[in-house]
Amino acid sequence: MDPHVLIVADTSSSPENADELGRVLERFAQACRAEPGCLSYEIFRSPTQPERYVSIERYADVEAFARHRASAHFKEIGLNEVMPLLLTRDIRMYDAPIEVPPIATPPSRA
Repeated sequence: MDPHVLIVADTSSSPENADELGRVLERFAQACRAEPGCLSYEIFRSPTQPERYVSIERYADVEAFARHRASAHFKEIGLNEVMPLLLTRDIRMYDAPIEVPPIATPPSRA
C-alpha cells in the first residue's frame, strides 16, 4: 500500500490580516515544495470568507511529514510568521487513499 499521508490545514486570520496571511502562506508553500518527501503543497482561499485558507499537503510518508515539521523554514516562516496571523487553525492527517465503491443507484419504483 502507498504510505503517503495527506495533511489538510484549515486556517483563518482577521479580515485585516487576510492578504498578508496569503502572502506568507505562499512563501511557506514554496519552501515546503522543495523538501524531499513533499509530493505536493496547494493553498486555496475561500471565495466567501477571504480570511480563510485551506492548505492540502501530500508527503511521501509520516517520516517526511516529521522532517517537514522539524525544518528550518517551518520554524522561521511557519511558527514565526504564519502562526501570529492566525485566529483559527485545524490540522488533520489522513492515511493513503482507499478505494471507495460507487454509490449504488436505488431501484426505480415504477
